[in-house]
Amino acid sequence: MKRPKLIVLNGFAGSGKTTIAKRYIADNPLTLLIEGDELIVNIGQWLTHEEEARRLIYELSKQIADTYLTSGNDVIIPYLITDNAHLISFREIAQKHDASFYNFLLFNEKEVAIGKLLERGSWGEAGTDPIGDTDMPVISDLYDKMASQLEAQTDAIIVAQQDRTIDQTYSFIVGHMVQ
Repeated sequence: MKRPKLIVLNGFAGSGKTTIAKRYIADNPLTLLIEGDELIVNIGQWLTHEEEARRLIYELSKQIADTYLTSGNDVIIPYLITDNAHLISFREIAQKHDASFYNFLLFNEKEVAIGKLLERGSWGEAGTDPIGDTDMPVISDLYDKMASQLEAQTDAIIVAQQDRTIDQTYSFIVGHMVQ
């Protein structure tokens, strides 16, 4: 039986985390994608209770990963880490199941990362309003929160996104995972 993997695709909104995760599950049968943006929209009035809804999605993601790894299959989670305690929890879940743990950071410098998000035009959750100029302070603050956590992520495999296509990023990630 192969050793399962718990893969966290960490990075700013719009960095390609979900696109890469979907490609991974297409190539790896029975891998589970835990996509918080798709889960959160199923919580009633989540936008008016966003902080609590995001906390619940984090807790649910941990429980799903914990349960699914018992099957011996991989779990992949696109996740913007703004609190390293979340990353530590995912690592502990992998250890509990003797799963390989990977923290891939899809990284862009702040100006490029924000530009990619603006180009996408939305946060990623279905039904949210398009991003506009009034969102810039929130976007900038979110990037800064992510960046403040990076120094402590000593196990992060940094995937520099500058001039890298999705195919190149995907190949890099798959090439860095070993059984």
